[in-house]
Amino acid sequence: MKSKRPNRGLRLRNAILASFFEPADKVAQSLEAYSERDWRKALTWLDMSGLALYLLDRLATLGVEARLPLSILDRLEVNLAENRKRTDALFHEAVVICQALTKENISFALLKGFTLPPEVLPDPVLRCQADIDILIRESDAIAARNIVLGFGYLHDSIKGAEWAFTSGTDKPMRMKSLYKVRPQKMVELHLLPAGWDGALPGAKDRLARAQMRSFHGIELPVLLPADIFVQQAVHVFRHLCSENTRAAWLLEYWRHVEARRGDSAFWRETRSIAEKEPMAEVAIGAVTLMSAQLFGQSAPQALTCWSVDRLSPTVRLWIELYGRRILVADPSGNKFYLFLKRQIHAGAGAPQALWYRSLLPFHWWPERITHGKSGEHLDARLVRYRIEAGFVLARLRFHIRTCIPFVLESRRWKRMTDSGE
Repeated sequence: MKSKRPNRGLRLRNAILASFFEPADKVAQSLEAYSERDWRKALTWLDMSGLALYLLDRLATLGVEARLPLSILDRLEVNLAENRKRTDALFHEAVVICQALTKENISFALLKGFTLPPEVLPDPVLRCQADIDILIRESDAIAARNIVLGFGYLHDSIKGAEWAFTSGTDKPMRMKSLYKVRPQKMVELHLLPAGWDGALPGAKDRLARAQMRSFHGIELPVLLPADIFVQQAVHVFRHLCSENTRAAWLLEYWRHVEARRGDSAFWRETRSIAEKEPMAEVAIGAVTLMSAQLFGQSAPQALTCWSVDRLSPTVRLWIELYGRRILVADPSGNKFYLFLKRQIHAGAGAPQALWYRSLLPFHWWPERITHGKSGEHLDARLVRYRIEAGFVLARLRFHIRTCIPFVLESRRWKRMTDSGE
């Protein structure tokens, strides 16, 4: 009986992940084994994973970018040029909003994106950033909302402490315009309730610890370096417990750990902050372990002793079984994250029905991806309705398609966790 032929697509995706830590000669030898057709099939995954421009930069740094098929190299270079313009536009939009917040004496700090430290993100143009994230105090939420609305945004949704705003969404974003300046814009306000950090009276919270940093000669408030690290881990872990996680987020985190490897003072400060934030230690442990699984090299003991070493056997098992698998899978996603989510929330006594509702959420209607303009004509409205209907059908197909693999895998997962393997 012949063994199953290896999936070339999965092998290429794994080779791309390995290219971020392997030496130049090995990277060149590995990547040139794939044809232009293989690379074209991988482009959607490269874009959705957020690794496309990081890969171009990495290969250029190693001096092996010529090992890519010429058409693929040209495509990535065009994407880089387009993303440079888009990043400049996004930064300009952030500056304008920040200046308005400052004018109204609203305390704030920019989050994620181009606020990542230079050793993690040497050039923001390499990151395909989708929105502007701003941390404010809960008491300033209404005032900040009014400022954002004043720039033509619509208040799209409220999910817990996150208020999302969108603009230019009368037409949805297309994959072909992923790296281009586009009319669709998004802002998220992250509300910080009083005492969120669990600090003692008079102690500084996360926002009060923020500091100014220069971007292109403009001073903007960002989180303290240790706060950035903690929130980076929390952000990635939150996505691990949802449908989609970008491999680029794990790469950025791994680079952050590597850059701070010998900085014992940084790890002490990080631990002190993480101890006061719910689930932060678990998030840091899980993301640290998973990033090491993908990109090699273990984290320093000053980090692992209070994070990775304290992970439950079940969380470790999930990372071992599904960590790489969900990142190299087709961009359409899967539902294996539910195993992790259920484990994390098991102590909270979440009802069994919650997991079935996540598996087949017939009670749920997808959020709108388009918004009509004032005075919208009938033909434009019909086009929007057609787009929305297509999106609903796509989501329905996703839930149906991913249910069977999840049910089959759940038997294996239950067997392994019940046996304590």
